[in-house]
Amino acid sequence: MNKWIVVYFAFLFSGFLSAEESNQFEIGKQKAKVCMTCHGADGIALIDPYPNLRGQRASYLVSALKDYKSRERTSGLAILMQQQADTLSNQDMKDIAYYYSMLGSESQDKME
Repeated sequence: MNKWIVVYFAFLFSGFLSAEESNQFEIGKQKAKVCMTCHGADGIALIDPYPNLRGQRASYLVSALKDYKSRERTSGLAILMQQQADTLSNQDMKDIAYYYSMLGSESQDKME
């Protein structure tokens, strides 16, 4: 295959991923509105005992949400998060985690 055709398709594919990522960021942002009450609109917690979510790894956030939902996390204010996690589907968790993981990154700056 011609080298330029490969480069062209790689360029198109990278644009598609960026649009898809931008869409997931916006979806996650909408789904995270309830989270913002405690964790802040910018992912910096408004209340001292609550963790900052800005820039956290998405895989960590998904794992934490699943642990709350399954009642594996029980310390501190876990009951509040358990109630929130109970309402989330696996896709909701992925979207919200993606949103918070991208906050503050160069990629996020390009999306907004």
